Amino acid sequence: MARYVISDHHFGHSRIIEYTDRPFTSVGEMNNALLDRYYETVDSDDVLIHLGDVAMDMQNGQETIEYFERLNGDLLVAGNHDVGLSPDEAPFPVVDSCILEHGEYEFYCTHRPEDIPESWEGWAIHGHMHNNDTEGYPFVAYDERRVNVSCELVNYFPVQLETLTTLLDACPAGSRLRDVDTAKEELGDRVH
Repeated sequence: MARYVISDHHFGHSRIIEYTDRPFTSVGEMNNALLDRYYETVDSDDVLIHLGDVAMDMQNGQETIEYFERLNGDLLVAGNHDVGLSPDEAPFPVVDSCILEHGEYEFYCTHRPEDIPESWEGWAIHGHMHNNDTEGYPFVAYDERRVNVSCELVNYFPVQLETLTTLLDACPAGSRLRDVDTAKEELGDRVH
C-alpha cells in the first residue's frame, strides 16, 4: 500500500483549461485524461489524499462526491471550490488540514499555502496555486520546506509520498524545482 497526494483536478471546470493552460481541448477530454492518469498510477489498495478542488462544485457537493468516489479517494482536504460539500454529509472524511508522516519527514497538508501555520517547522504540502506563480510557488521550494502538488505541476499524476521524500532527500539546499519535469532534469536518476 502506497500513499499518494495531488490537488486541483477541477473536474468539470471548462475555464480552468485556459486559466492554467492545460493541454486539453474540452472538459470531457480533460476529465477523461485526469481519471486515466489516476488509474495508471494508483492501485486499488493504495491511499489517495486529495488536497482540494476536486471539482468546480460550489453548489451542493454532488460533483465533488462523484469524482472523489471515481478516484477511490480516502481523505479530502477541502479546497475553496469544494465549498458545496458538507463534511457531515460526505461519504468520506473531509478535513481542513492533516499531518502525514513518511520516514523522517512530517508534512502539514492543506489546500492553500497561506493556511500553513507560522509555527509549523516541518515540511508542508499544498495546492491552490496551480502553475500561475511557479517563481513563488514551484513544485518544490526547498528552503521554504514547501511542496506544491497542484496537478499541473505533477503532469496530472498523483505523487507517491515515497517518491516525494526520495526527491527531497536528493535536493540540495536552495532548490526551486518548477515542476516534476524540472525535478527529473535537475536530479536525474536520483528521482524515480
